[in-house]
Amino acid sequence: MSHQHEHEEISIETLSTPPIRIYPAPLTRRIAAGAIDSFVVFLIWLTFIGGWNKFLSSWTTAGVGSVPPTTLASLVGTTFVYYFVLEWIFASTIGKWLLRLRVVGKDGDPCSLGASLKRNLFRFLDWLPLFYIVAALCILASHDRQRLGDRVASTMVTKVPEKDINPPSAPFLFH
Repeated sequence: MSHQHEHEEISIETLSTPPIRIYPAPLTRRIAAGAIDSFVVFLIWLTFIGGWNKFLSSWTTAGVGSVPPTTLASLVGTTFVYYFVLEWIFASTIGKWLLRLRVVGKDGDPCSLGASLKRNLFRFLDWLPLFYIVAALCILASHDRQRLGDRVASTMVTKVPEKDINPPSAPFLFH
């Protein structure tokens, strides 16, 4: 896989500040963040909704292929709420936060309520049928590294910028 797009920046022109520079997140970091988030969602589900005994009994007695619909529905609901709420309120999930990624709109602003809802409703299309293979292909085909949900919501996952130790002066504040 070529890394030629890994360090491309996107500049967003604004009226009152220098252009905002955002860097689309590399696919490898998004995959790692997704793995962390999947583990966190599973732990939340087991602890608060599914319960360890319920989980173990449903998988050992019914088998992997016949998970009860209520068990599957609670896991899907937990997944949706986790991503939707965290990306809306913090523009990041736990996995994204640990890997210094965030979800922003195309204008550079943090992910809004509506954008989080749209991108997470489409998460299930990105996930099916082969565990995020559709999302990975969409990300690789997109200049801004957007999965289907990002395209619909006009969002993108970016690297959190490093703090500028020498920010530009603001002469209008001192005149």
